[in-house]
Amino acid sequence: MKMLLAVLALLVTFPAVVGAVAGASLGTPHPAPAARLFPWVPAGGYRDAFPFGQCTWWAAYNHRVTWNGNAADWIANAEAEGVPTAQTPSVGAIAVYAPGGSYHPLYGHVAVVIAVTATTYTVSEMNVIAWGRVNTRVIAWPDLQIEGFIPLRQEDMT
Repeated sequence: MKMLLAVLALLVTFPAVVGAVAGASLGTPHPAPAARLFPWVPAGGYRDAFPFGQCTWWAAYNHRVTWNGNAADWIANAEAEGVPTAQTPSVGAIAVYAPGGSYHPLYGHVAVVIAVTATTYTVSEMNVIAWGRVNTRVIAWPDLQIEGFIPLRQEDMT
C-alpha cells in the first residue's frame, strides 16, 4: 500500500517538478561558453539582443554590433548604419558567409576572424559543431563562400 501511495504521489507531482526546473532554465542568462577573444572585449562581452547559442550571438559578444538581422543580412545592415565593410579578412573582423553552400540556406553564418595568413584565415564561431558550442576553423583564402567582412574599428576597442 505504501508503494502504491508513493507511486501515485510521484505521478501527481512529477509534471510540477519537471515544469519548475524547465521554467527556471528558460529565463536564466547564459554565461559565455568560452573566454572573450580579445583583451578589448569587455568582461561578459558586448551587450546584444541576439539569441544565445546562435552564431550571431557569439560574433556580437566579441565585436560591437549595433544592427539586427540574420547573419546573411549583416553586411547590408552594417553598411546601412555607415559601418565599413571589406572583401579581405583582418583580425577582429566579422566574417559574413552567404546563405547556401556549407551554411544555412536562408540565414547564412557569421564568425570572428582571429588570425590571418597569406593563404588562410582562422575564425572562432558558434553553432557549427553544435548549438551553443564554440569552435575554431582554419579556412583557405580566397574563400568562395564569403560575402564580406566587417572590420574592427578603433571605436570597437573602447
